Amino acid sequence: MFDPTIYENVKVVLEGELYDRDLEGEISIINRKDLVDLASLSRMYEVQFNENPQVRVTIGLFADLANFSAEQLQIENSNPGCEINISFDVLISDTEECAKIEEDIRSIWGYRPSIQQKVSFVYNQEEELTSHIQLEFNRRINEDQISDLSELIEYAVQTSQLLDE
Repeated sequence: MFDPTIYENVKVVLEGELYDRDLEGEISIINRKDLVDLASLSRMYEVQFNENPQVRVTIGLFADLANFSAEQLQIENSNPGCEINISFDVLISDTEECAKIEEDIRSIWGYRPSIQQKVSFVYNQEEELTSHIQLEFNRRINEDQISDLSELIEYAVQTSQLLDE
């Protein structure tokens, strides 16, 4: 028998929290990916959900070979873990809404995650703009932060509701 990795333990809790909320009707999971990249020996788990049809939320978990090997080999002075990121896709009417979006996100998340927005449109359909908002936490997490996942998901749901307004 082997011990599950940090990634696997965090993934199980994250997945459980999300599917519990889906079963309760709070969110609706619309897509899920559980990928192993054999070229880079990395793993990625991604769940997309919407609390409302106008905003799609993606929560991703990622672990690479460096973190896996540091954990398995118990390398001294290493801090193995995995990365989590959250993104939102929302339709906007013009780019001036981006400042308001960032302000709304800061009202929930504070200044901890960095926020990057990319606005795109389909050629000849410039009136349909989509803002892709990426929250980056720029740190690794491990089992010590598992209890924070519920709050993180709650913030994502609150952000989705605010972006829908």
